[in-house]
Amino acid sequence: MRDRTVDVFETGAVCLGIKTVCDGYARGYPFRIQTHIHDDHMRDFDRSKGLQDLFMSPETRALLIAERNADLEYRDNLISVSQGSGRELDDGSRLSLLPSGHMLGSCQVALVLPDGIRCGYSGDFAWPLDDVMQVDELVVDSTYGSPRSIRRYTQGEAEASLVETVCERLRHGSVHIKAHRGTVERVLHVLEGNVSVPILASANLIREVVVYQEHGFAVGALQALDSPAGRSALKERSYVRLYSKGDGFGNELIEGTTVTCSAFMVDTNHPLLKISERAYRVALSNHADFEGTLAYVEATGAKTIVTDNTKNHGYELAIAINSRLPGVHAVPSTNSIVLP
Repeated sequence: MRDRTVDVFETGAVCLGIKTVCDGYARGYPFRIQTHIHDDHMRDFDRSKGLQDLFMSPETRALLIAERNADLEYRDNLISVSQGSGRELDDGSRLSLLPSGHMLGSCQVALVLPDGIRCGYSGDFAWPLDDVMQVDELVVDSTYGSPRSIRRYTQGEAEASLVETVCERLRHGSVHIKAHRGTVERVLHVLEGNVSVPILASANLIREVVVYQEHGFAVGALQALDSPAGRSALKERSYVRLYSKGDGFGNELIEGTTVTCSAFMVDTNHPLLKISERAYRVALSNHADFEGTLAYVEATGAKTIVTDNTKNHGYELAIAINSRLPGVHAVPSTNSIVLP
C-alpha cells in the first residue's frame, strides 16, 4: 500500500492522490495531467491516450496535435483546461493549472482532493513566476536541486551572449543553432531584429513555431529550407539555421559555426562556453536554479514536500529544504514499483 498522498513512481509518473498521475501512466489511475511536451515528460503517452482522460493546457494540446498529426484532434479524452481556470474531475477532485514559465503551455498542477487536501506538482518551472499555486503537499522538480547549481548570471546576460556570438560568427559564414523545444522558440524571439540574414528551419519546426504565433508568442518568421529564399541563403552561406527535435544534425559541420543552447549550466559564473572558434555553448535555460527552486517551494506554502528523485538531486534538495525552510518537511520520492 502506498502511504503518501503524493509521490513519484518508478516509471516517473507523478502521483497526486489515488486517481491522478502527471506526465506518465499508472494502471488504475483514470486521469493523467500533461504538464508540457518535452520528451522526458511524455512517458507512455500513447498508452495513456487509450486508457485515461488526459488534461492539459490548450497550448500543449495544440503542440501535440501539430507534432503527431494523427487522431489527437478528434479524441474526446484529450481535454483542454485553460490556465488560471478550474475543472472538476469525475472523482470530485478539483484541478487547476497555472503557468510554469518553462515553455509554451507548460503548467503547475494543483489538485484539491475530495477530502480537501490540496496537492500539487511543480512540473518543470522557471523562476521567478508571477503566479505560484498554493498547496499543502507538493512534488517538486529537482533538476537543479543541488547546492552546486547556482547561476551567478542572469538570463538577460545569457541572451545577450547568444546575440553577440551569433552576430560575430555570421561575419565568418553561417550559424547553426541547436536547442530543445521551447528553448528554440526563445532563441528565435531573442534573435528577432538582431540579425539581418534569413533564419532557416525544417517544416516540422516551422509547424511548431506557427502554434507559438497563434497563441500570442512574438517570434519572427522562419524560411523553409526548400523555399526559394532558403535555397538562395544556403547557396550564399549567409543564414542562421535552427535545429530542434527531429532535425538531423550531421557528425561533421563542413562550413559555419555551431551554437548549442543548453538548458544545463555551462558554468555557474558565465553563460557562454567557447569550445573552439567554430563551436560555442550558451546556457539559455528555462529552469529555476537551486536558489530559485527553494524560493518556489517556500512560495507554494506547502508543508509536506516530495522531491522528484527520478533522475538526480532529490536527496540533496530534500536535505536543503529541511535545513533552510522552517516548518517544512521534505523527503525524496520513493520511485516505487506500480503494476504494469
